[in-house]
Amino acid sequence: MWRVDPFQILSAMLLDLLLGDPRGWPHIARGAGWLSVRYEKLLTAHLRRSVFLGSVFWILVAGTMLAAYTAAYRLCLAASPVAAWLLGTFVLYQAVAAMDLSRHVKAVIRPLSTGDLAAARDRLAQIVGRDTGELGEGDISRAAIESVAESTTDAVIAPLFWSFVAGAPGALLYRTANTLDSMVGHRTDAYEKFGKASARIDDVLNWVPARICAAAFCIFNSAVRWKTVRREAAAHASPNAGWSEAAMAHALGVRLGGDNFYDGQRVAGPVFNPSGRTAAVADIVSGLAWMWRIVIVCAAVFAMLLFALKFLQPL
Repeated sequence: MWRVDPFQILSAMLLDLLLGDPRGWPHIARGAGWLSVRYEKLLTAHLRRSVFLGSVFWILVAGTMLAAYTAAYRLCLAASPVAAWLLGTFVLYQAVAAMDLSRHVKAVIRPLSTGDLAAARDRLAQIVGRDTGELGEGDISRAAIESVAESTTDAVIAPLFWSFVAGAPGALLYRTANTLDSMVGHRTDAYEKFGKASARIDDVLNWVPARICAAAFCIFNSAVRWKTVRREAAAHASPNAGWSEAAMAHALGVRLGGDNFYDGQRVAGPVFNPSGRTAAVADIVSGLAWMWRIVIVCAAVFAMLLFALKFLQPL
């Protein structure tokens, strides 16, 4: 239960490549989102929103998800070890989202490459939180690349890492935490306190994966230097997002980061690779290619480490 085998990782990645995220299927993120809405409504109906209440909220959602998985695992194990193996593989497959990320970004590339900025902005608005209504080609390209960079960590490397550490339950809890951060981890009047636990837990769970992602870029591209990435990432408000964005910026030779607008309000951000050129459509394609390289290498490394652990276990 608390350890996946290498074939589960490889099978999960293959399923993601073949199927992506079919709409209408039961899914970890949709289940966590459903629980989030209901637990938030229940807890805040008569209690003041606070950091403590937000922590209780996180424990309830994550605990319910883990309890549901444990019950399903025991039922499957009682039926057959193969059924339990398949359940773990299915959970891991749902926790990663490389193909879904690729599809969303390609939906931006297609209209952008033909000059249809209005359609490109609409597609981009589905994957980023910033205002997209006035963005030009360069800013659309920059936003898409930044989304690819950040999602390489939280959509693939992080769930693979936590599955390596704690099996399918680890991947399940990570995807639940990531979903809760996206739903309540905002700095607004309603969620500044209530969503703090969700935001901080997501930061903790992404700390190691974000640096694994940056290290992979450094290993496979000599233009990406660890000291530079570390220095530029430190300027980001997030303790993790800047690592993959800075690494991607130097890998592509483009300038990322800077000012964005959210609900009409300008938010200043750090610039990554300030001497780089303005991003273009071709750079989004190259960014996706880098995402797949990093994903494939990291999946292979985790699988090999699991092979090694399996052979060493009898000793």
